[in-house]
Amino acid sequence: MRLSAPDRSLLPGTLCAFALAMSAACVLLDILDREHIHSFAEAQPSAPVLGISFSLLGGLIVARRPGNRIGWIYLLIGVAMPVDGFGVLYYERSVLAGGLPGGQWGAWLANWAALPVFPTGLALFAFLLYPSGRLPSPRWHRMGEVAIGCLALLLVSTLLDPSPIDVAKGFHSVANVTGVAALGSWLNVVGGVSYLLGLGLIGITIGGLALRARRAPALERQQMKLLAYAALLTIASFIAIAIVSAAGVPVPNGAGGVVVVFGFGIAVPVACGVAILRHGLYEIDRLISRTLSYALLTGLLVGVFVGLVLLTTRVLPFSSPVGVAASTLAAAGLFSPLRSRVQRLVDRRFNRAHYDAEATVAAFGARLRDAVDPETVLTELAAAAGGSLQPAHVSVWVRP
Repeated sequence: MRLSAPDRSLLPGTLCAFALAMSAACVLLDILDREHIHSFAEAQPSAPVLGISFSLLGGLIVARRPGNRIGWIYLLIGVAMPVDGFGVLYYERSVLAGGLPGGQWGAWLANWAALPVFPTGLALFAFLLYPSGRLPSPRWHRMGEVAIGCLALLLVSTLLDPSPIDVAKGFHSVANVTGVAALGSWLNVVGGVSYLLGLGLIGITIGGLALRARRAPALERQQMKLLAYAALLTIASFIAIAIVSAAGVPVPNGAGGVVVVFGFGIAVPVACGVAILRHGLYEIDRLISRTLSYALLTGLLVGVFVGLVLLTTRVLPFSSPVGVAASTLAAAGLFSPLRSRVQRLVDRRFNRAHYDAEATVAAFGARLRDAVDPETVLTELAAAAGGSLQPAHVSVWVRP
């Protein structure tokens, strides 16, 4: 069926509204069953978070970049994820409250609703088509065909599998209402192989995205940097929580889940949306530079602080309060000089444009001290402005 222009214009708003409604339904079910929720994961937080973030960003991209397919992919992810969470929460509510119709169908819905997203579905194509919404080359057509084939096998095997469905921890398994007992358990093998193959395909797609970034033009390279920044920052936060927990420091329950949900559920799609819409895109080098410099600075200051505390309290004859106070003052005194030095080193590698601009201005200042000819000064000024700011055109006007 071919959509007319008015119908096509209504479709993004309809999908977005449906995703937001399902997200609100998930939140409502969480509130109703709050006494039975004992962990962050049991509340199905990814359902409303991904439903809201992906649907809104998808609608914005479709409105601003209608030819980019990633907007439609985001909209569909925004619909699928809250539907999956709603199925789980509705089944739990039907068991806890009793008498709600269709509880078994809620479990059935939760059994397959997320499969069109991950691993071989919309998530794979979101990476494969990023950032232009088109395949990077004809060679990737085969990858898309294999991914669709794996998704079809996974969906069919899941829907027809007669094995009971494990919906949530602490709840009884539910019979699959569309399962076919005559097909036997071999569908588990088909589904497992399809899922593992899908994981391999999405891994290849992400790896191919990293390789494409090295050969991409300047604009596309900046777009990929923004995506990598959001993903790596999320992964680094998750690793930091794991290290802190392994060191014996108490970590709030669900801290890792919060990072994953709000990192991959908000930070990554927002980064993709900003990159596709090209809003403030060229600030990413400065953002990466500042993040790395402050992370290194924090690590150095913490190391200095801990080392001085151990030195003053274990080696030198100082009491603990005096040693801690002296270490704090020393770390505070080192903050400014260390920050300048670390920032310059990081800019040299990760924010080369800013580093080169500063070098150009410094060289201009050094030459200006010895210049006496006005024409020479004006020429040097125009050269410094052009080299540091890189405008399309530079001219210097001097009032008579």
